[in-house]
Amino acid sequence: MSLLKWLSGSKTKAIRDHSTESTGSSYNPRTRFKSELTQSSLLPDSDPECASYSGCSVIHEDDPASDIKGAYEKVLQNKGPFQPKDIKFEVNKNRSFLISWYDLYPWLEYSPTSQAAYCYSCRAFPSLTNKACRGQHSEPAFVNVGFKNWPKAIRSFNKHQSSIPHKESTVKIAGLKSTVIVGDVTVQVNKQYSIEVENNRLYFNCLLDSLLYCCRQGIAVRGHREDDNSLNKGNFLELMELRAKDNTIIKQYFIEKEKSFRYVNPSYLNMFIEYMGKDVLQSIIRDIQDSKFFSIMVDETQDLAKHEQVAICIRYVSKLFITHEVFLGFYRTDKTDGETLVNLIKQFLQTNNLSIQNIRGQCYDGAASMRGSYTGVQARIRSENKFAIYVHCYAHILNLCLVDLSKQSSFVRNTFGTLQTLYSFMGASSKRNSVFEKILSTSSINVSQKTKLKSLSDTRWNCRIEAINSVINTLPVIVQTLQNISDSDVNYGSEANNLLNCILHFEFIFCLFLLKTVLEQTNILSKYLQSPSINYALVKEMSIKTYDSLQDLRSDESFNKCWESSQDLVKNNGFLPPKLPRNRKISYKKLGGGHVFPEFHDEKSYYRISIYFPVLDIVMKEIKDRFNENDLSILNSLMETLTNESPSQSSIQEVCKFYGPNEDDLTAELKIFNKMFKGYGKVNNIENRILYLKNKDIQNGFPIIVELLQIFLTIPTSSVSCERSFSCLKKLKNYLRTTIGQERLSNMAILYIEREREVNNEQIINLFNKNKNRKIDLE
Repeated sequence: MSLLKWLSGSKTKAIRDHSTESTGSSYNPRTRFKSELTQSSLLPDSDPECASYSGCSVIHEDDPASDIKGAYEKVLQNKGPFQPKDIKFEVNKNRSFLISWYDLYPWLEYSPTSQAAYCYSCRAFPSLTNKACRGQHSEPAFVNVGFKNWPKAIRSFNKHQSSIPHKESTVKIAGLKSTVIVGDVTVQVNKQYSIEVENNRLYFNCLLDSLLYCCRQGIAVRGHREDDNSLNKGNFLELMELRAKDNTIIKQYFIEKEKSFRYVNPSYLNMFIEYMGKDVLQSIIRDIQDSKFFSIMVDETQDLAKHEQVAICIRYVSKLFITHEVFLGFYRTDKTDGETLVNLIKQFLQTNNLSIQNIRGQCYDGAASMRGSYTGVQARIRSENKFAIYVHCYAHILNLCLVDLSKQSSFVRNTFGTLQTLYSFMGASSKRNSVFEKILSTSSINVSQKTKLKSLSDTRWNCRIEAINSVINTLPVIVQTLQNISDSDVNYGSEANNLLNCILHFEFIFCLFLLKTVLEQTNILSKYLQSPSINYALVKEMSIKTYDSLQDLRSDESFNKCWESSQDLVKNNGFLPPKLPRNRKISYKKLGGGHVFPEFHDEKSYYRISIYFPVLDIVMKEIKDRFNENDLSILNSLMETLTNESPSQSSIQEVCKFYGPNEDDLTAELKIFNKMFKGYGKVNNIENRILYLKNKDIQNGFPIIVELLQIFLTIPTSSVSCERSFSCLKKLKNYLRTTIGQERLSNMAILYIEREREVNNEQIINLFNKNKNRKIDLE
């Protein structure tokens, strides 16, 4: 260490001129240089090869004789050996220094001052005398004395060049230069470590992207056999192999297995799915907490493993008045009574740091355990939070109206029964279905999804109108198919003939067109109710308009259109014309006699009075009665307060009494806001009022109105988000995947349904880096 300090010392200034000093004494550079060399530990007392100096007036700063210790600094400054060529070399023993030696020995230096040669490498890194090295140390003649025995130069140079001290000093110079350029060993190790960490994280990003792709596609991750000899290792491993073809990181880590880890076994995949699912869930929870108020929607269903699955969804409104309905997972339960479901909901809220006091709405189906007035879920939650208003799902209500229609009207019941029987009869046999498809392909009807027969379901809300349209579009083909089967099929010909008689009856055809007309009106409302952005005001307006449209159908003009459509179909295809039913009578002796049905003079009057008008009356009555269940006073007052230009004082008082704002402050805000909005020139509805608030950026001026708007938009009107999640459940937990774990199922469902949410891979990697079982450097 002392040698390095000695070599890195400050340079000796240039040797003074030969002129006389102020003291009057003359300066002899030979004497000064000799004095310095004598003090060095490498200078022997006498050396026969030491040359005498010749005088020099100017000394170059890189001259080896000017600074014996300066070679190390020259290396640091990236300077090479000092090799002057345009000078006169001193003759010694009839020989002198040759310029060609510079090319033969690149380490060679020449000093014009001392007229001697030096070794650039050994001057920079001289080797001290060490007994352990058996005398292997730098030669003083090439370090600080100077060599000028030119007759023996070649032999001495070769001997010095092959010596161990010279080789060591050459290696040290090369290492020092490399350190200056690329840094020392620590820097290089850190750089290599950083590169390795970066590649490891890049591999993990590729792995997580592949796994996320499988989850968001709803496909199975693992295969039945995942060993190297398997032809199908499962979607995830096959995807990784496919990506390895154009991804060098995956190829290096996954295919070539340059590392001892791959992290693709089931335990790690489950861990990554859990991390990603929780990352999306926490992102949703943060948004809900930012919005403060939220509503809860819950529904339950049974999966293929006979487990009861509870779907929990939450509706909230952002600060920009954008409505969101988000899915927060499936939760298994053994019971579906009100107490069990409430405890499940409360545990979920507590786990995710959501307060039950911030609930402003509840929406469930009509099950007794959910809507019960005393022990139902909605009653138990309202006992803890009176602001949690319960709304019976409007979509379920509308579906119940149509179900009740088929129960109350025998004509509708028979029509739907014929449709279901037809679907079951045609779909139960591939032979019968092939006959139908063959006849359909040869007909002039355009083959599409609308021509396929549809099944009926009490829970699939659009199935009825689809089933009716498919039969109307393919009725001639259906009749021809049933005739073919009736004539040729020995076993099922009778069933085909009975179906044919029902279908050819004019009553069936008329009911098809009547139900098509009715369901086209209600189906618009049904589709509208499935949108997450709807609110109470829009639903109420839409339901009123639907009722009015059904009321408009209750006219002779609308009946004539339906009648003519049925008549045209019958005439064009040669079906049976309409006829009056047999007028049944009851015996006079038993019940006093009389006709069961009134007498009709023509078929048209019979279908108008007995079928058309009664069906419309039943539908309208059911919609009016059932929709009144959600006609809540507080919601009507809140809607009037927020949408009416001049809301009644009673509505304002009810809103203030229920939600707590100051009545005078709310009245003042409404008065000013309504005056500003009146000049906006827009239709007076809640959407335009919200748009006006955002465009003018005046939310801060109306804090009470803004809060009431958020509460009003937060209140749900349907639980279709829960129903929609059941479609995901059937896709994820199918008959091949019935053993999937509950936590894995819930996390995969979140990733599948909330696919618009980004997954932060870097955060997942950092989370995994804290795992004690990892065998990889990630930071």
